[in-house]
Amino acid sequence: MTTEFNIGQEVVRTKGDYVVGRTGFIIAIENNRAQVKWDGCGTSKVALNSIELTSIPYEIKPATETKDRFGYYKFTHPKYVRL
Repeated sequence: MTTEFNIGQEVVRTKGDYVVGRTGFIIAIENNRAQVKWDGCGTSKVALNSIELTSIPYEIKPATETKDRFGYYKFTHPKYVRL
């Protein structure tokens, strides 16, 4: 499903590592990338398939840290789940 993005729309980051769940506003669109002004951060260019509109219901599953039976720590990044 493709979403039509416009300048000024609020978006959420859906792909990446620790940046999943970051929200911001689109300030420019060129080629297949959007320049986004992130809340509490700077700006960056991201692929259009790595963001979704915040108006679409979603949930962010938080990052977890567990210890396996050998004593090694395992870390999972946050996950974007579309409802």
